[in-house]
Amino acid sequence: MWNNRPIIIRIKRHENVHPFIQALHAQHVPLKRVVFREQEVSFETTMHYLPKIRRVRRRFRLKMAVFYADELQVFRAQIWTLLGLAFMIAIPILCAQVIWRVDIEAATPELEQRLGKTFHETFQLETPLSQKKLPSNTVIRQKLLEQHRELSWVHIDKHGGRVILRPQESPKQTEQTTDKLASHIVATKSGVITHFNIQHGERKISVNDTAYEGDVLVSGVLESGTDQVFVGAKGEVYADYWLECSFKIPTKITVETLQQKQWRVLIKGIHEEKVDYVQRKDLPNWLSPYVSIVEEQQTKTMQVELDESKIESLLIPLLHEKVLRSLPAKTIIKKENLLQAKWGNGTVEGKVLFLVNENIASPIQGLQGE
Repeated sequence: MWNNRPIIIRIKRHENVHPFIQALHAQHVPLKRVVFREQEVSFETTMHYLPKIRRVRRRFRLKMAVFYADELQVFRAQIWTLLGLAFMIAIPILCAQVIWRVDIEAATPELEQRLGKTFHETFQLETPLSQKKLPSNTVIRQKLLEQHRELSWVHIDKHGGRVILRPQESPKQTEQTTDKLASHIVATKSGVITHFNIQHGERKISVNDTAYEGDVLVSGVLESGTDQVFVGAKGEVYADYWLECSFKIPTKITVETLQQKQWRVLIKGIHEEKVDYVQRKDLPNWLSPYVSIVEEQQTKTMQVELDESKIESLLIPLLHEKVLRSLPAKTIIKKENLLQAKWGNGTVEGKVLFLVNENIASPIQGLQGE
């Protein structure tokens, strides 16, 4: 097995060639494809018999050249080739079971740093690590959204041994503020209290308590003996509650994704004058009428067909984003459970249960009994 590699031996024509070949037959050396030409004689054998052939050649004083017969073959039936092929297959399989890097790609370096710090402090993972030790996408997303309320979603992509976290910030919303303090802050929905952000007033409920619609959460009136002192109530009270939503969407949808930003030079008279851009470079007055340098944000449109394999990666994020846009500012969705999904007639319909964390505080004017 070790020396069965085929070889071709070429010998210059000489009167001793025939005795040489007869001597090889006498020593039971197998010869294949023996060809006699005007200038040379060639035949095939294996590496196993090469030492014996060389001893006979020296006796007849012939000039001999040796070539491998399988140099043009891609696969050779040799032990080292088989071992190399086994390693070539095994190494990628073994490496795919290991997470080598966890990267964060955010809109700003500051957000990447904050999210990276939260990820390492929460999960305390050191790379490289086994795939089994990495928490599920749902757990990672829930923990990050709980601690970064400015985010609406965290996309998690896995490419071989690399995990990429792409946070998506919530759309900026303006809130109307008033300097007038309310008498009380009451609950607009039922839920379990998670945390407070109170500037004025006295809490009437604790964290992890269940509040019901209409309950007083923060009182702006303090009692001192028989007197009541108005201090006003102002702040936010966040609570978790479950929100069930039904959906019905086509299985074939058009998705637009943002591509990498790029700078573009526009020359008047050659390029279109009206171009959507993110920002524009200031140029000298003598150059600006003729040339513009703008940063464009390109989008890519593609057709996607929804199926069961795209529930986690596409359907749930679409529903998450749609529901989040319908909720008040600073609301986050901690978790989502797909209750049911049914495909038919070119559509998919079903129900999703969202765990929502929302500011349920509503200020009211006028003194009320508690």
